[in-house]
Amino acid sequence: MKFDCVIAGAGPSACACALILRQAGLSVCLVAPDSEVESEFSVGESLPGAAIALLNRMGIRCLSDILSPLQVSACTGNASSWGSNIWHRNDAVQNPQGGGWHIDRTAFNRALINYAEQSGVMRFKSKLANAMFDSSWKISLENTTAALDSRFLLDATGRASVVSRLVGFKKQYIDSQTAVVAWLESAKDDKEQLTRIKAVHDGWWYSARLPILSKNGLPVRVVAKFSLPKTAKQTNHEAQFFGELNESNLLPVRWHAKQMLAPLQLKDASVSRLVQFSDAQKGFLAIGDAVLSFDPLSSQGMFFALYSGVKAAESVLFNHDKLNNDFTDYDRTIESVFHANQKSRKLYYASEHRFADSAFWRTKFA
Repeated sequence: MKFDCVIAGAGPSACACALILRQAGLSVCLVAPDSEVESEFSVGESLPGAAIALLNRMGIRCLSDILSPLQVSACTGNASSWGSNIWHRNDAVQNPQGGGWHIDRTAFNRALINYAEQSGVMRFKSKLANAMFDSSWKISLENTTAALDSRFLLDATGRASVVSRLVGFKKQYIDSQTAVVAWLESAKDDKEQLTRIKAVHDGWWYSARLPILSKNGLPVRVVAKFSLPKTAKQTNHEAQFFGELNESNLLPVRWHAKQMLAPLQLKDASVSRLVQFSDAQKGFLAIGDAVLSFDPLSSQGMFFALYSGVKAAESVLFNHDKLNNDFTDYDRTIESVFHANQKSRKLYYASEHRFADSAFWRTKFA
């Protein structure tokens, strides 16, 4: 089957790119098994207010077009205990673009895929097995005899950068950290709509109340501890996790394992990037976490996924009718985003100066 563009992956970056290309009349195919898009809980629930412009570019007027009221809620601001034990609050009204939203990430992913398919984007529920370039991309899939032929190939496989590695791209790791993530059933009176972060000696904590309800009709809260990989493995036990959580005073109530709605999950939260973002000669681009993986502290992962998908689509459209591809603008844009994010990240970590003897914080100051 011939396509103008094949995208490995079906997350927000893949769907953003596919929607714009399809709206321009190109034939587009997503390649991703159901296992990559269907799970009860998914990380990445913060969507900044600036993302609405990207959703508009994709043809989505507002979040209520694709999500129900129980799948999205407004974020009213951020509360942080960073640099001291005092909590500081930044209200959303101070941000011209608003505080953004907390979303049901699983529902958001499914909604984007459904919208893409309704727009004429084809999807193979399989994994990309191999890709070879011979005047165009010749692509084989796992567990199917289907063979795809495409002018452009995009990698949207997340932090693993599966296709980029397959075609020979190298990855650079800037900073290593791991998250231990829990989804907890909260109390009926938990109505807080803030994002909370708190620095501790061996890392930092994060929490947000999600818009969804548990089977008991109670609020659901995501809580995560970020630390060095070795420390995270030690924290990844129920007794240890809840002991550290309650000791941290991240939240004004005590928590226990009976409130868990899913097993604890270890998630890579490292900062990484591809050394090379694209191959113009072959019509290859990496997008989303596959090209740049941000520190979750920035809360920019979802925004960048959509942004890079949009920029990649614009680059494909610019080059579609050309004999020789030119991805210079895309490469410069991604490089600029990386350096800006690194600068703000280092400044924020540098504002926490209480834990100079900590192995975790020494890696941030390096």
